[in-house]
Amino acid sequence: MTPEVARAAEKVTVAVTAEGFSFSTETITVPAGAEVTITFENRDDGTPHNVSVYTDASASEALFIGEIVMGPATITYTFTAPETPGNYFFRCDVHPSMHGAFIVT
Repeated sequence: MTPEVARAAEKVTVAVTAEGFSFSTETITVPAGAEVTITFENRDDGTPHNVSVYTDASASEALFIGEIVMGPATITYTFTAPETPGNYFFRCDVHPSMHGAFIVT
């Protein structure tokens, strides 16, 4: 198996919770090019949240936009991480003060 094929086959699952208008983690770290599954639990009753990933904190270029869910609810997002290692950005689009680093290694 070539390294490129091995990388494409890599899968990572991350659990993220929103509660009290904050995320359970400030950093999500994934391998470059991996298939990323985020199990997102919104525990804020009657409050919409999501997880979206952007190239940087300006949130002007989206890499992935997760469906907004009204809490309490759990949803699973799946997307492919960027092929280029680096520091990216994740946030709740409804409440942009909820954010963190999305690190691709």
